[in-house]
Amino acid sequence: MFRIRKSLKLKRIRAGIADCSGLAAMESAFFIPMFLFATLAVFDLGRAGASRMEIDQALRAGAQVSMINITDEMEILNATLAAMGIASSGEKAPDGMCVPNTTCIDVNFDCKCTTGTSTTCASICVGTGEPPSAFLTIDAARRQEGVVFPDFQIESSIVVQTR
Repeated sequence: MFRIRKSLKLKRIRAGIADCSGLAAMESAFFIPMFLFATLAVFDLGRAGASRMEIDQALRAGAQVSMINITDEMEILNATLAAMGIASSGEKAPDGMCVPNTTCIDVNFDCKCTTGTSTTCASICVGTGEPPSAFLTIDAARRQEGVVFPDFQIESSIVVQTR
């Protein structure tokens, strides 16, 4: 009697193992969330890449204007903003990143001697007697709000030596 019950149980277990009727549902339950996560991650990275390319293009436009009008920081800023299609530069939030839905752009004109010391552009470098090199730096940053990834800052900078 014991032997019959044991063999019936084993037959039921073997039949359950051989039954594949719920296998597709179980595989879907495992793989659909992973596929959805991967799709959203690629979407986030694609948006970040497009945003970085837009920022780089605007910085190049500002650098081109600096070749014509070297020292007018406001004109260079306006050209950079116009290349992005925005009217004004954004502000930094308390967390140090740009305020959402804005782009923070900063334009700095600086003159340095070959020794690396900053000086006024009208002066002559001490020791060399040469005029200082003039540098224009355009920095841009934009907060990227991710679907999968946490918010992060996309930053780019371009430095143009004009003299």
